[in-house]
Amino acid sequence: MHDSYELLLFLGGCTDCYIEHHRYRLKRGDLLIINSQEIHRAVASEGTPYERIATHFYPELVRNYCTEQTDLLSCFEKRKNADRNLLSLTPKSLEHYLYLTDHLHTAVASASFGHDILASTYLLQLLVLANTCFYESTWIPENLMPQLSSQIMRYIDEHLTEDLSIQALADHLYMNRSHMSRKFREQAGCSIQEYIILKRISLAKTLLKQGKSVTDTCELSGFHDYSNFIRTFKKYAQVSPGHYRVTNMEA
Repeated sequence: MHDSYELLLFLGGCTDCYIEHHRYRLKRGDLLIINSQEIHRAVASEGTPYERIATHFYPELVRNYCTEQTDLLSCFEKRKNADRNLLSLTPKSLEHYLYLTDHLHTAVASASFGHDILASTYLLQLLVLANTCFYESTWIPENLMPQLSSQIMRYIDEHLTEDLSIQALADHLYMNRSHMSRKFREQAGCSIQEYIILKRISLAKTLLKQGKSVTDTCELSGFHDYSNFIRTFKKYAQVSPGHYRVTNMEA
């Protein structure tokens, strides 16, 4: 989980991508559009390499280039969370995308005059292409996430700020705790506890950006234990909640 937005183009291999309640089997030409609030991971089949091109950027760097007619962040922000993340590019769009990313990475790695301006222009063109494909797409990819894991995730999302425990989840689903935990890890690619923590960290970041105090954020995001909140937030965000609040608070 990171604060940047991400475009991830899949080029080859055998890989499943997990985004919140969704699990997708990727194929060449698939493009993932991921904002900073969406918990995601790509898991390649054991011993199978996979090829992709990941482009990360901070939305603040792009927002000033948006106009009333053209919102370059639209495909990241103007949709439901974990919805319509996956596009399948046409051969023509894939060729254009590869052209732009190749020139973008060359400009970023360069030290020649104007390299930063060139990098910005290629990134903006990439976002125009991604948004165009997003709004033209009518494809609905198959969600391979099993029902059990989806049920667990929905319960967690609905009770995130409460005193969640693995046993409470097991009781709610009338399941053996160990069996439930094992099946979730197999199906979702992470443990139940890790999913809970990632969702709470994501909520905490949103609250801190909105100007909530660290103490209030601890309670409102479901951590409740202040020391544990500070320690866990720093582990996942690499900075303390106080520092994150100061550097990311919305105007």
